[in-house]
Amino acid sequence: MLPRVLRWLGRITSLVVLAFVVLSATTPSAAPTATQAIGLVFFPGMVGVGLLLAWWRERTGVLVATLGLVGFYAWSFVSGAHFARGPWFAVCWSPALFFAASWYLRHRQPAHDAAAA
Repeated sequence: MLPRVLRWLGRITSLVVLAFVVLSATTPSAAPTATQAIGLVFFPGMVGVGLLLAWWRERTGVLVATLGLVGFYAWSFVSGAHFARGPWFAVCWSPALFFAASWYLRHRQPAHDAAAA
């Protein structure tokens, strides 16, 4: 039961995050520079794709979202651009934690089953 609840928490919170990202992306602003465009591939690009993918393939979606977040922070640091600060990028990634916990709980082997085999 708990894995199902965690999966639905991940789905609901990912919809909120994706709606926020779409709303932010549709507001008028200046075109991104090349450096910013590469950062946008990682976040919200890969993170968003990972959160959507996690609806069907939890582990793969979590990996894609995590690589996107790590890639975003790494690119932000390496590019010398404004380094991303604050918790908001990690907060937007956080639905992946629900998906990861759901996957883990559904795939773990109880210790007594492994010892009996």
